[in-house]
Amino acid sequence: MSSSGKKGRPDACGVLANLWQLIQSVMDDSEPALEALGLSAKAFFLLEAVGDHPFPAQLARRMHLPPPTVTYLVKGLEEKGLLARRAEPGDLRKFRLVPTEAGREALRRGRVALGAALGRRLGRLDRAELVAFDRIVGRLASGDGEAGVS
Repeated sequence: MSSSGKKGRPDACGVLANLWQLIQSVMDDSEPALEALGLSAKAFFLLEAVGDHPFPAQLARRMHLPPPTVTYLVKGLEEKGLLARRAEPGDLRKFRLVPTEAGREALRRGRVALGAALGRRLGRLDRAELVAFDRIVGRLASGDGEAGVS
């Protein structure tokens, strides 16, 4: 898919479509390895996000998912022994989610699978392109500053 718009200028929708295609191809290639771990892509990324967002409401906001979907995913991860609930000190009505040892191992193995799938694509870039890609994606993902693509 082309990302060129008027006068050869990058087209934001085209760039976004290319990024979406990249993410989808990495997820498609990683799916068998994640499924072997008993994880869907959403469940993997929810488990990944628990470290920084240990409360279900935070996870729903962070992942842009409806709270019932988060509840469903959390219950599935708990049933598989990958996630546990811990009472929150000072407020026994709240609970904190924490990955279990099995959950941490599933995360490690899932990261390896995702890294290998992305690595196959990044292998098409030379070193300078890879460094630039990493820098650019990091800068855009941070939300700092303005992007120049319209």
